[in-house]
This record gives sequence, structure tokens and C-alpha cells, in this order.
Amino acid sequence: MMETHQVVDTGYYADSVEWCPHTGYHDVLLCGTYQLEESPKEQKQNTEETRTKPQTRHGDVQVYKVSQDNGSYSLTKTAVHEMPGVLDIKWSPDLVNGSPVFGLVNSVGVAELYLVTNSEETDVGSTEVKVTKLTEVSVGEEVLGLSLDWSNRVSKSNTPMLTTSSSDGCVQVHQLTSGELTPVSSWKAHDYEAWITAFNYWDTNVVYTGGDDCRLKGWDIRQKTSSPIFSSKSYDEHLLVWDSRQMKHPLADTQIGGGVWRVKWHPGHAQLLLTATMYNGYHVVDTEHISDGKMDVLHHYDRDVSLGYGADWCHSNAYNNLFESERALGIIDQETIHTSNVKSLK
Repeated sequence: MMETHQVVDTGYYADSVEWCPHTGYHDVLLCGTYQLEESPKEQKQNTEETRTKPQTRHGDVQVYKVSQDNGSYSLTKTAVHEMPGVLDIKWSPDLVNGSPVFGLVNSVGVAELYLVTNSEETDVGSTEVKVTKLTEVSVGEEVLGLSLDWSNRVSKSNTPMLTTSSSDGCVQVHQLTSGELTPVSSWKAHDYEAWITAFNYWDTNVVYTGGDDCRLKGWDIRQKTSSPIFSSKSYDEHLLVWDSRQMKHPLADTQIGGGVWRVKWHPGHAQLLLTATMYNGYHVVDTEHISDGKMDVLHHYDRDVSLGYGADWCHSNAYNNLFESERALGIIDQETIHTSNVKSLK
């Protein structure tokens, strides 16, 4: 059963939400927003000037803290950081020099890293968090930064690598050293927008990418990146789970509809997957019987959902929740799903 606890207006479209994975910050949630600035109707003429004029995309990073009172969850917005449109946010899975760090990519083709620390207590006794910019790097000229991922989820490191992708189909790998991002590799991965890039966390020399050319590709950054080590073609509404040792066929395949935009494994229950599925809301999927090629949809939430873009699990044992975004956010516990939608203006 799903129950809506709270609706929060995010202003712009909310397309990325991320719970902090680090002890002492489990109640902190980031929401990245994005909105294209549209010209007045009278200026919308199909002229050469309007076609070539750069489009402006606004956005921000909103910082929330979640609290619980008598079984009810509520979010409080503690800070808003204005910037160009934010298309993806990811926390570093490991502390960087003892502090939580998150990265983002934005609509002007820049990857930025931010340091998070606890600030002073407020009048009501809760601790605010302070967000400080650490560094930034360009991912290309006149492109949108679309996706990013960290290499240090399994192998902990104070000098992790960061992979980013952009709207020109290119993928970049940088390494964080002495507070700066230094280039490792960059290549043309896809013919169209490269919407996703991710490390193989057990072998971070391998990077996976997916794009609007309908291909999933794997790359070994130790080799020439002029050709991938494998490529798989698809563009449908299916959730696929793969064994990276055998990429000829997926371990399991289930259709969940709507376009699978984001997938997150539960941090404490390895068989559970959370999906944001655009026109078909959000799903919690059980992969316990994946060896038999089966996946079961445990929960489906599509109430008042226009587009489901972001989703994440909370790492706190106190909440054991998730957040989801469309325009939206939500909270879930292990046994009963309690959703807390955060919507922007329609």
C-alpha cells in the first residue's frame, strides 16, 4: 500500500534526487532541478535568429532534511543553490578527506564537486548543513552535461575517478587529486546524446555507457577507446539485469513500461531494485529469483505522476526509505511504502 505524506513544490522540474549515504548525514537529501526558459509566444517565430539563439536552462540544487513524528515523515528545505539546469547529481560513495562530497553535471557542460559539512544548530535544535564548492571542470563546448558516476563504491579511495557524459555523445573520465579534477580519458562513445555513464565498481577500468543511438556499450579505459569491448542494442520499456562476465544475454528481462529512466539497488537489501519509469511512475522490483530469469514487481506508484525521472533509497536504518522525483520525491520503508511526493508547478 502506498500513502502520500507530503507534497512539496520544487519550482522547476525535479529530475534528480539523492540521499546522502554517509553516517551523520542520512537525513540529508539533494534535489536537482532543470527548466528550459521559453520565449513569449509572440517571439516564437521560426526565424534563423530564433533557431540559432542559445537556449537558457535554469535550475538549482535544493537541500532537504527529513524528520519523523508519530510515524509521519516530513521534509524541510534548508537551502537552495541557484545555478544552470542540473541534469544529474551523485554523492561520492566514500568520504573524501573525511567529508561527504557530491558531484553534478549541468546544462552549460560543467561538472562541479561540492563539499558538505555540518553547520551550527538552528533555533529549533536541528543541525544545518553547509554546502561549499570544491572544484569544477568543463565536459565540452556548447553541450549539456547529462550523467556522472564515481569509481569508489567498492574500492575506497581519496582520489576517486569521475566519469561524465554529454549531449554530443562524448564520455569523459577525470580523477580527483588534491582537490582538482584532472583528465584521464575522453572519447566519442555514441552518435547521439550519451544519457548514462557508470563504472564497473569491481573493475573501475571498465566504463558502461548508453545513448540515444539505442546502444549499451562497455569500454576499457586502459585500451584505445575508438571501439567498445561490447555493444548491445535496445530502446524499449524493459528492465534488464546483466552478468558482466557474460554479456551475450541478460540474466532477466521484465517489461515495466513507461521508459526506464533510472535504476537504483537498495543499499541494504541486495535483491531490491527501485526504478523511475517516466510515464509509468515508480516500481520496486524483487530480483531474488533472478537465477531463474524472473523478476517480480512488488510495488508500483503512479499517483499524480507526470514524468518519473529520479529515484533513490534512503541509507538510514531509522527510515529505510526512498526518495523519488519527477517533478517528484518519495519515501518508502521496507514493509509498507509511504510516498512523499515533491512536485513542481505544472
